[in-house]
Amino acid sequence: MSQHLTASLARPAVEVHKFGGSSLASAERYLAVARLLKQQQGQPWVVVSAPGDTTDSLLALIAGFERGDAVAPLLAHLSEQLQQLILAALSIQAATPVIAALSNWLEQVPKWLATGQNNEVLAIGELLSATLLAALLTEQGQKAVAIDARDFLTFNGTNPDWQCSSSLLADLTAASQPSALIYVVTGYIGRNQHGASITLGRNGSDYSATLLAALLAADKVSIWTDVKAIYSADPRKCASAKPYRKVNVQQARQLAALGNPVLHARTLAPLAGSSTSLEVRSALQPGHQGCEVVANAPAKAFLTSLAPVRLVSLTRSQAVNADTLAEQLQNPVVVLPQHYDGSDDNNERWLIPSSVWPEAATLLQQQGSHPLADTFDYYALVWLKASGKQQVSPVLSQLLQKLEVQNLYENDQLAVWLFKRELTVTELNQVHQHCMATQPTLQVLVAGTGNVGTEFLQMLPEQIETLGAKISVQLAGVFNSRQALLGEELNPAQWQSELAAADSYSEPELLAYIGQLPEPKVLVDITPSLQFARQYPDFIAAGCHIISANKQGVTLPLTEFDAIRAELHRNQLSWRSNTTVGAGIPVQQVVQSLLQSGDKIKRISGVFSGTLSWLLCKFDGSQPFSNLLAEAAALGFTEPDPRDDLSGIDVQRKLLVLARELGLSMELEHISLQPLMPEALAAGSWPEAWQQRELLDRMLANARDEANAAGKLLRYAASLTLTDHGPEAEVKLLHVAADEPLAALAPCDNIFVIESQWYCENPLVLKGPGAGKHVTAGGIHADLAQLCQQLILTGASH
Repeated sequence: MSQHLTASLARPAVEVHKFGGSSLASAERYLAVARLLKQQQGQPWVVVSAPGDTTDSLLALIAGFERGDAVAPLLAHLSEQLQQLILAALSIQAATPVIAALSNWLEQVPKWLATGQNNEVLAIGELLSATLLAALLTEQGQKAVAIDARDFLTFNGTNPDWQCSSSLLADLTAASQPSALIYVVTGYIGRNQHGASITLGRNGSDYSATLLAALLAADKVSIWTDVKAIYSADPRKCASAKPYRKVNVQQARQLAALGNPVLHARTLAPLAGSSTSLEVRSALQPGHQGCEVVANAPAKAFLTSLAPVRLVSLTRSQAVNADTLAEQLQNPVVVLPQHYDGSDDNNERWLIPSSVWPEAATLLQQQGSHPLADTFDYYALVWLKASGKQQVSPVLSQLLQKLEVQNLYENDQLAVWLFKRELTVTELNQVHQHCMATQPTLQVLVAGTGNVGTEFLQMLPEQIETLGAKISVQLAGVFNSRQALLGEELNPAQWQSELAAADSYSEPELLAYIGQLPEPKVLVDITPSLQFARQYPDFIAAGCHIISANKQGVTLPLTEFDAIRAELHRNQLSWRSNTTVGAGIPVQQVVQSLLQSGDKIKRISGVFSGTLSWLLCKFDGSQPFSNLLAEAAALGFTEPDPRDDLSGIDVQRKLLVLARELGLSMELEHISLQPLMPEALAAGSWPEAWQQRELLDRMLANARDEANAAGKLLRYAASLTLTDHGPEAEVKLLHVAADEPLAALAPCDNIFVIESQWYCENPLVLKGPGAGKHVTAGGIHADLAQLCQQLILTGASH
């Protein structure tokens, strides 16, 4: 496309906004569009359709003339209707020249009709729309100019004349000051190589917008319509139609070729090979995100109706180009896939709208083809598949037979079904339900971009691929305390650079974005923040499952903890926190599995801190304990303030998590705690405490001497014992014998010893690295995989 573009016209931040007739159906809608345009950044260009159903009225006028009806009453009615629109939108002073222009166009209608210049008549709607909107913007203090697209947009046959169009557009805008102007351009119309007016077909203003965007090398095209996205089906007929936020280019082209009302058949062609983005947005809900057409979005499922159509057969040797015929007819021509039963009679089968079949037959015959067409009309349903693995299920097949399907055609991309009657809304919804019965899509939101968060995101693409056969996992947000990268189907490989360029955000903005995401969705909390954990109810209200690597949430005061669990239950959502105790060691999963199997857990004990495990495994008396502590800090094993490790509070929290997994209503203060440091070190800053490290060294040396004297080892351990009198929980320094499970420990390892009714004399032992970004991120991914499995099994949005 680059050869078509004129460098002198390319400007930074140029955007093209197209508004269809439904967005301009009343004075109120024109005022809303004017407000929206004044909010745009950079230099907006605008392409407009005719107001409301004006084009239908003009087509009815042409048809009436061809039947021999009197056109004067129809013209008078149309004139009155459009003048009312103008007067409702503008002051008398501003309306006067617009009404004069309208009257001039309408006065010429009889002459145009008599001389066969029907396209001049059809242009009136767009001319009025551009003139009215430009006048409205100017009256509101935003200078605007209406441009008749026929003054620059020229075609050779059905193809744009890029060089001529670019030159004419440059001449039109050369004398103006672009930064001070909004250009309002007529959609739907242009001129051919002979200078005659032409129209671009139904919804042709979309095509006008992308042609203009290509000429301007625009950054973006926004198609403003009456729907908020591209849907899986017509939302006016299918109540369960799903709005898509991103659609890939290939499927968008297929939809356009099928006559989808949101996109004109040729809309995407001018943007091929360019960097111009295209999105569909709702003029009725301008705050909504809309739907972006992108190159790499996963394929989606769509169901499109075609009615009525003729089934046409052509021998392959005679077949002409269907795209060319569609351009000539300004209507979709669908080439059917191979017949469902696999037969191939060397014929190519097309679906052509019945309304243009006589014209199509003539054009085909002129091109040397001899089409054979059924003499009756079909109503067609076209299913664009989300993947080649989707096939017509037995249940859907039974439904289609019940609906008296006549012909079935299918390949890996689409299936086409023909009926002799139009399906009812109920029947259409039933078919749609089965076609959309595909794998669910889970929206993932990641809070926290530290070491573990970064590693989790590094692993995410492989996880998406692994799970992709059964569920689609999409990254929909990454945020930290400073910035937020929000948008469906984010690229996990690019999150760091995109987050660095992202804006700051407010909590209401974040929750509003999450609230409008389709379900299911999950918040992955990889922060250490207590404040953030206390916001879980807000995320649950927005429809999120919770995966938490943040111990603050699962150790909140019991009233808050129980309230969160109650909200999750009420909303049929889940909370997974398997990395809050053993990082990648699945201790909580094992506990839950035992309980669900009917076992009764009597005691859980172990070493829950990788940092303290390393220190005590390394402490052999050959050097002061503080030397090992300094080495651990240098290796990144400790918290910035090592007292956060030595205090034992982290271990205390982990034991509380396990107590609550067992269904115990415990608080942190119910767990006895003996810190691994003298009380004197708790006061002041860490540098001040470090000056008293001899106290720490003396304490640990004495403990080691006592353990050695008894032939035992030092371990900082936690234990929870269920007795007849209630739970007993403690965290303290122990002397353990060499043959005890807690003794067989490598530096940095955690160990969990579970004693139960089934595992009594020989306890169940789980052991492995209890810290580190790799194992923790892997544990979070294990939680994510389990949530995906739950969603697959339930088949529900939650």
